[in-house]
Amino acid sequence: GEYGARTTPSDPDDLTSAILYVASPITVGQQIVGVLTVCKPVDSVTLFLETARKKIAFAGLVASVAVVVLGMVISLWISRPIEKLTRYAKAIRDGKRVAPPRLGRSEIGTLGVAFEEMRSALEGKQYVEDYVQTLTHQMKSPVAAIRGAVELLEEDMPPEQRSQFLGNIRSESERIQDLIDRMLQLSALENRNALRDVEDIDLSQLCSDVIAAMNALLSGRRVEVSLASPAPIIVQGERFLIRQAVSNLVQNALDFNEEDELISVSIKERNGEAEINVLDNGAGVPAYALDKVFNRFYSLPRPDTGRKSSGLGLAFVKEVAVLHGGRARLVNRPEGGAKATLILPTKPPPPGF
Repeated sequence: GEYGARTTPSDPDDLTSAILYVASPITVGQQIVGVLTVCKPVDSVTLFLETARKKIAFAGLVASVAVVVLGMVISLWISRPIEKLTRYAKAIRDGKRVAPPRLGRSEIGTLGVAFEEMRSALEGKQYVEDYVQTLTHQMKSPVAAIRGAVELLEEDMPPEQRSQFLGNIRSESERIQDLIDRMLQLSALENRNALRDVEDIDLSQLCSDVIAAMNALLSGRRVEVSLASPAPIIVQGERFLIRQAVSNLVQNALDFNEEDELISVSIKERNGEAEINVLDNGAGVPAYALDKVFNRFYSLPRPDTGRKSSGLGLAFVKEVAVLHGGRARLVNRPEGGAKATLILPTKPPPPGF
């Protein structure tokens, strides 16, 4: 052959004393004229091989860790949008109104958009059906009253009675207009899932403005609305919606309050939430109605007239609270009367998940 190699221990009793010999022939033309032999202790080669083995093992370990980390990143990148979409689906299943998750322009993002469009279509269909049914039910009474008054006006009657029936028609027409206006407000609010014009709002000042407006309208009634607020309390949200919600709470308290009794409004902050409490001194809410007062179109007879309202005022309050990431509640007070509370976070809810 062209070269030869062998290992020979220099000490037969010590295997580590082996020497590696490598020999190669020296040729001139076609004739071998000598041999070149190189020898080296095996220990030196073993050390080189061990160093190389360690380097290869370390490189393999680094590569394995890199593959694991990259796999985790890819898995998280894929599973995170799916997890958001799953939470969104569960929230819709539970009847919660939440903003669709932000999923980017990937295939999963396209799926999320399609999911939101499907939800809107299905929800809109049921929403319209519910509103048509409830609107029809609510308008039966005023329409019947108007028709009855018109039929009576077709007959001859004294001017005083004619004026009375014309007044009834005007009153019922205003009732229908108020119902339609409130329904439009509530429906617009229920179809939203995120805040728009967010700003810092001083609840103390806002409630003070509401009460000033209310007291101006109460000049002929023996009722007073007062405000107790220790210091400015700031929340973030839509000023118009929060003001309208507070106005609805105060108006509801006025409807059920006793004459010559005080209605008090207080504001306090705790655990990252602001509470607006409206206390009246009426007869309180019947036990059977406590869990229904925030339902759309649910209303109790007013103690002074026996008539019911549109049943949309407190429903509007609840929708405002939910849209701001808060809640609304109404309970009876042990000393008499009721306490309605609007609870708002001091920070706005995040858009989506």
